[in-house]
Amino acid sequence: MTADTNGASTGSRQSDWGASRRSVLSSIGAVAGIGLFSGTGQAQTGAGLSGTGAVYVVTTGAGQSNGNGNGTEYLVLDGSGSVAFSTGGTADAAFQYAFDNVPDSGGAVIASADTFRFGEPATMGDNTTLTGQQGTRFVASQTGTGEDPAPSESQSNPLPAGHDIVRVRGDNVAVTDIEFDANGTQLNNQAIQADQCDGVYIARNRTVNGFQMALSFTRCTGVTVEHNEVVNPNWYGITSRAAPTGSDRDLRQSSDVVIAGNRVVGVKFNNIAPYNVANFAVIGNVTVDGGHSLIACSPAQRGTIVGNVCQDLTEFAPDPGGEAGIEIEYKETHLRDEVAGTPKARSSDITISGNQVDNCPVGILARTVPADADNTDARSAERPYSFTITGNTVSNASAAGIRLRSGNAGVVATNTVRNAGTAVDIDEEFTADIEQGLNVTR
Repeated sequence: MTADTNGASTGSRQSDWGASRRSVLSSIGAVAGIGLFSGTGQAQTGAGLSGTGAVYVVTTGAGQSNGNGNGTEYLVLDGSGSVAFSTGGTADAAFQYAFDNVPDSGGAVIASADTFRFGEPATMGDNTTLTGQQGTRFVASQTGTGEDPAPSESQSNPLPAGHDIVRVRGDNVAVTDIEFDANGTQLNNQAIQADQCDGVYIARNRTVNGFQMALSFTRCTGVTVEHNEVVNPNWYGITSRAAPTGSDRDLRQSSDVVIAGNRVVGVKFNNIAPYNVANFAVIGNVTVDGGHSLIACSPAQRGTIVGNVCQDLTEFAPDPGGEAGIEIEYKETHLRDEVAGTPKARSSDITISGNQVDNCPVGILARTVPADADNTDARSAERPYSFTITGNTVSNASAAGIRLRSGNAGVVATNTVRNAGTAVDIDEEFTADIEQGLNVTR
């Protein structure tokens, strides 16, 4: 790999990447409403995007093979259009160079409309925006194999294991407009994994072909995950868990979280899983084809789950009481030592309203799942509380439209339940102070 420290480049290099550079930067300029190039196609002095700070463009060398991962040259262009760095290795080195050179004041790293093959993660720091264009694609590599403790019928251990593609480890960071391809890897990886950050924006990305957890955030504050499409990850789609499970990052608390307008399909466990999250909103998502509850907070406090579409749940290794379209839960195995036994271990002050739930064994569920299944006392001592379930429509729930296996100080009212085994199923032994009214059964 080579770095051009003086901004100069050879004539042959200029001819190889000049057209690609003009295409990338011209399209950026068109979107921004500014001209980055003169009529001769040369970068204009001082051209840039107002307010973005430093700008780096990561692209591929023109004429290079980019279909099989061999012989591809990755280039980093600085704000003047000169080659600041190049590598014949994997794309992570080029992106890491760009991330490392974004100044403290902030800047943008722009990926061209090419396929970038990663050999390991690239890590973003503070005040950095990473954005792609139509056609930008990041592809992971297999790093080994691993044993999935809960393989599905279509899986056979060992499964291919991979690596995270983008790690976010700074404040005020955005990742947008990229397709992330797990390349068939199923374990120990995420497309995007944010940890210990304040201010994270993940939008308009697409993930395909695996990942244990597709989009993941842990120990973060001020997280927005919106308008992404997540297709066929292994364990979770959008989650506050982290792979590998049991790591120092896994099941750490986050707060002030918005998950909105995403489509998440084809998941073994939960499509959307805000675990150990406070002050959150899950709004306007479409979740289809999951194995555990399609949207599950376990545990979570002070949140809303509003206006989502939850459809087609086929249970995979269900917990007691079955899985549901939407779930409020206390689950002992989801707790770290610093949370266990505190109010943060229990789900509370959750509003579930205006959702459409169809073709799930249970439509909406509240429950307690102790580590010891015989510990029935936990269903009274650790039950969700202060929740509101109103204005939802549940259709084709073979077991129950709304089921409360445990809970306290809840409201279940003005819901419509169609074609359910039982419309509203409340276990009186492990619930208290549950108000019901104006629920309609069809």
